[in-house]
Amino acid sequence: MTQPAVQPGKPGARNRVAAHPYISAAITILIVADIFFALYVPLYARATPKVGDFPFFYFYLLIYMPATGIVLWIVYLLQRRLLPAAPAAGSTSEEAR
Repeated sequence: MTQPAVQPGKPGARNRVAAHPYISAAITILIVADIFFALYVPLYARATPKVGDFPFFYFYLLIYMPATGIVLWIVYLLQRRLLPAAPAAGSTSEEAR
């Protein structure tokens, strides 16, 4: 389903992303940083330091995967702040508009 378009003639009608620029910027920075740390291979494609027979890449993955989960959870919580408030339990769809 799609959301209804914002009516430009209606006073106070703003895009939710435009209404919260700092939250939108934080989401963008977190996603771009997460993608960067996965795709920038020289950061983790090295044999040293080692612990026993395990190269750095394996330790990088052990840190990166939980960090990615935490970052995506934070992004999810920030995106929920951009959603409109849910209507009251007893209200009809006409009252919610």
